[in-house]
Amino acid sequence: MKLNKEQSALIRESYNRTLIPKAVATWLTGKPCAGQKPLFKLHWILYVAFVLAIFFLSYIGGFYNQVADQSIAIMLLCWAGLVFSTRRMAAVILHQSVHERLSGNGLFDKLLGDFVTLLMLTQDYETYKVDHCKIHHGPLTFATKYDPIVQFFSVFGIDLGAKKQNLYLNFFISIFSPIFHLSFFITRLGYNISAERSIRSLLSIAYIAALLAVPYYLTGGFSALFFAFIVPVVFLYQISAFIEICSEHAWFENNIKSTEDLLEDPYFYSDISWGRFCGSKYPEKGIISKLKWYFVQLFYHLPVRLFILVGDLPQHDYHHRKPLCFDWVNARYNREKALYNLAEGEPEYIDIWGIHNAIEHVFGVVSEKDPNYISDFNSYSKEARGS
Repeated sequence: MKLNKEQSALIRESYNRTLIPKAVATWLTGKPCAGQKPLFKLHWILYVAFVLAIFFLSYIGGFYNQVADQSIAIMLLCWAGLVFSTRRMAAVILHQSVHERLSGNGLFDKLLGDFVTLLMLTQDYETYKVDHCKIHHGPLTFATKYDPIVQFFSVFGIDLGAKKQNLYLNFFISIFSPIFHLSFFITRLGYNISAERSIRSLLSIAYIAALLAVPYYLTGGFSALFFAFIVPVVFLYQISAFIEICSEHAWFENNIKSTEDLLEDPYFYSDISWGRFCGSKYPEKGIISKLKWYFVQLFYHLPVRLFILVGDLPQHDYHHRKPLCFDWVNARYNREKALYNLAEGEPEYIDIWGIHNAIEHVFGVVSEKDPNYISDFNSYSKEARGS
């Protein structure tokens, strides 16, 4: 399941025997071949412009379709465009903004980060920056129960000591549970409407009022709002986000280290982070096996890459090693180069192919921990968090 760079390279190189062009295979899997160079260097402006264009086309098109034609095909296409764009707005644009590595201009990054979170009605820039940069990236709080991500999914049964089958059961129940989606969305609204952030609250209230009023004025009801916005930007977005975080790190595993180790080790996160690649080894023989392989690429790994492991998420472990990298838009090539240019004392990278295998590994770690495992760790985690 956890592979080194040589084992992982064999899987990636097997794509060279397929009908998938090399550049497409690199994007699909999230991993280049050793020494592969990009056809052209991507730029953050093009990336942001492309994502926002997809969002607005899908956003406007979805509402127009509900008011005018109500074509199921167009509705599904707009859903895909909105999940595609909103997940990148959150996991890439906002994420790089809070690190002030989107454009390199702190004020611009903040404004853009706030803008995209307002459009999606997700966590605002300021609170996300604290949660992510201070706590999630903090050596004493990363992957602990004080990590905001852990706090989030622990509410829905992904918690220490649970049997693996129960973790999977809670995982699937959450995805389809109205309680999960309502709780998640109420939390999102709470970040947008708060007495502590008056300007953001006013903007959010005005935006929500427009979302409610315009479709109602045009159609006399709220079905257009439900099908054009709530289904893709609430339900499908939240499913994607939940699946992704359940595969991201070996949550709680950080606690095996002492306070001194965590503070002094610049690679404290390396053994609980990994590359998550979308694909599997191409069969060496057998027509049926090869046809099955293509089917899995098209109907499993491709949707995961489009809607769950978006942007540079396959290389998220590289981000934890190089959080201040400006060239994030070319992260897959940067990570591949880094595999063969480790700094002195830097651990080897870990690769996992298939998001299901990443989730299996995470749930394996979580299920093997005693429920009281982190009790001694809480004192300095809590102190580091400032609470």
